[in-house]
Amino acid sequence: MDDEIVYEPQEDSYFLLECLEKETEGKKIRRALEVGTGSGIISILLSDRIEKILAVDINPEAIMYAKSAAKKDGIKNIRFTESDLFDKVKGKFDLIFFNPPYLPGKGEKCLCGGKRGQQVTERFLKEVRNYLNKRGEAIVLLSSFNQVEKLSKKYSLEKIAEKKLWFESLYCMKLKADLD
Repeated sequence: MDDEIVYEPQEDSYFLLECLEKETEGKKIRRALEVGTGSGIISILLSDRIEKILAVDINPEAIMYAKSAAKKDGIKNIRFTESDLFDKVKGKFDLIFFNPPYLPGKGEKCLCGGKRGQQVTERFLKEVRNYLNKRGEAIVLLSSFNQVEKLSKKYSLEKIAEKKLWFESLYCMKLKADLD
């Protein structure tokens, strides 16, 4: 495998973290799954709100980096596993979150989500309901580089927050297991 970079937290990571902090406030979350953990910062910073977290990433270097960061912080309720999206994930979760690679192109896997920038996101959205508990929720970050409206309609996503940057807009989108 060619060396992949470990995605270091940027504006999108901190925006997703903000959204997740608001969404988890006062809720009892037993099991959560972070897809595409990168540096592990989001799972690490949410670890005091969630009983058990499974954090997966396709990049083995990211898994090693995140494990090391969690160990350094004395965090023991996160398990890190190498997985391409849900390939090595078993079970159901109360909360699933993902900051997908969303830039158009075929560059670094942690940045580029395919030709249109959303192929990885679409793969995630097609499968995510299979891993949610009956009342579970998924929070996914989208960018104005993606076809946000089209994805929202196709997968019944609800916008819970938006952040405008000088070069793009970011969106925290919620998907519920129950389509009420």
